[in-house]
Amino acid sequence: MLKKMFLVGALLLVTSASYAALPPSGSYTGVDVEEWDGHNNIKGESWSWPAEYKYQPVCVIPVRMDVGFWVRVKGCKDAKIILKQNQIRKYSGEITLNIQTNVNIDLKADFAKLDGLSASFNTDWAKVTPSNLAAPGGDVVVSVGIKDVDMSKWASDAVGTCIQIGNVTISVRPAVTPQLAGAC
Repeated sequence: MLKKMFLVGALLLVTSASYAALPPSGSYTGVDVEEWDGHNNIKGESWSWPAEYKYQPVCVIPVRMDVGFWVRVKGCKDAKIILKQNQIRKYSGEITLNIQTNVNIDLKADFAKLDGLSASFNTDWAKVTPSNLAAPGGDVVVSVGIKDVDMSKWASDAVGTCIQIGNVTISVRPAVTPQLAGAC
């Protein structure tokens, strides 16, 4: 009895494997698929063979963008102005910066004393020369001067050190007529 059950199980396995190997029979999207003479066969007419519609270009549309303005100050992070004494109560200093830009620009400089600084002085000037720069850019000189420096207000621990007393802020604007709706 065990032999008969084993034989039936083996026949089922072989039969299921042979069904899995057969191609589907009948019509498959208008194409006839069948096994004939021990071979897999597929037959279809030109009108019923699986086909694909290919994309065809119908319209080319230009894509545009408003580039906008950009300005780069090279080495700004490491730049510093060291003031030197010109007269008894006047100091000044300058630095040359390289500026790259894609638009003509106007430049200005503003000096601001650090908050909480015990020193007493007034700003004489802060400027950028030249104050107008054409694209693609170039070198500018940033200078600052202070006056009415009262040395008696400096803390004693500041003597002989190179302390920061303020910041010069460089501001730029495009030297063009504004386009409120954009260029595109």
